[in-house]
Amino acid sequence: MKIGLVHGRFQPFHNGHKFLIDKMLQECDLGVVLIGSPSKRNQKNIFNLASRRKMIRAVYGEDRKLFIGANLDLDDPYSKKSQWDVVFSSCVLSLTGHLPTHVYTVNNNGIVWKRVRPEIIEFNRHKGISATDIRELLKNNKFGAVKKLVPKEVFKIIKASSS
Repeated sequence: MKIGLVHGRFQPFHNGHKFLIDKMLQECDLGVVLIGSPSKRNQKNIFNLASRRKMIRAVYGEDRKLFIGANLDLDDPYSKKSQWDVVFSSCVLSLTGHLPTHVYTVNNNGIVWKRVRPEIIEFNRHKGISATDIRELLKNNKFGAVKKLVPKEVFKIIKASSS
């Protein structure tokens, strides 16, 4: 059985994230999306966990192949000693009863998979989309530009939350 994983902060969920999840759902029997930084709120984390989950569900509905969870953050997330592979794998295991067999990610994301060894499927940034750029557009009220970078269902949620 192929168990896929896409992980990220989804601040906000955009077309690049959708590309990764669509690939995962096409190729795997089950897919897991793990939302990182579930309780952080700052300039890089402008949407709460419930809003990000709502964005993803708005796009995928109640697809029975797709599990959505959250992962705890590590104290030193950018350290080479960080055990993201253990954190992500235990989350996938608790949601599906299986360890991840495939991870869908952007190139050079810095996660070292040494304790659990799924197949890593890497892609370039989809159309160069960056959540950092989208947050900057939101900060400057450039909703027309944002609308082109996020799924229409997500744009409705973003627009409603900014009113």
